[in-house]
Amino acid sequence: MCGRYIIISGRKIFATFELMRSLNDKNIPYLTVPRYNAAPMQKLPIVVKRQGGLQTLEAQWWIIPHWSKTGKPDPAFPSFNARADRIATSKLFAPYFKARRCLVPVDGFYEWKKGEGKERYPMCIRMKDESPFMLGGVYSVWKDAEEQEHPSFSIITTEPNELMMPIHNRMPVIIPADSFEAWLDPSNNDTDALTALLVPYPADKMKAYPVSRYVNNTRNEGEQCLQPVSEEA
Repeated sequence: MCGRYIIISGRKIFATFELMRSLNDKNIPYLTVPRYNAAPMQKLPIVVKRQGGLQTLEAQWWIIPHWSKTGKPDPAFPSFNARADRIATSKLFAPYFKARRCLVPVDGFYEWKKGEGKERYPMCIRMKDESPFMLGGVYSVWKDAEEQEHPSFSIITTEPNELMMPIHNRMPVIIPADSFEAWLDPSNNDTDALTALLVPYPADKMKAYPVSRYVNNTRNEGEQCLQPVSEEA
């Protein structure tokens, strides 16, 4: 599961990934971040390739299928995550996996580790050098009666790596930079090769540390969300 993440600096993401440098600043909605506690149902930046070129879209984190009659999420079916082991056969996600894949720029994500009894406490997971990275996702574009577009997306999750195993039984898929082009190409329908990317990211490149329960509330924002604390705090 991936239910919360961090995106600190759009400009840093723009500078880090060569893929992004062809974009015009005016078309980059993530320049308005930081977001230290991004949560499902919020509008967040994604990177896609459509209409012949690379674009960034401000999209709702909870995929709404293009065929929806209401354009509203179904609370009985939380579609902000898509499981890697089911995505190629899922009635909802399979069409988007074949032709509408996206990258989700992040600086880290949160997961809740089980403590004593039923208690859980939040952990922040980042790259060891705290560089930004890209999660693998799928997206949809629902159109209202006026033909106005409403993009939405889901983050793909996979099995945990060695770092994540003590924390949670799922982790988001992280797409390596050398696979960005293949991942975003809507004409690439080689689902076997794409599925091969849906694997745990190398644990030795990542770190995890406990953070304050302040992050538990999605209304809370700011650098306090990702500051390290002791596991007893």
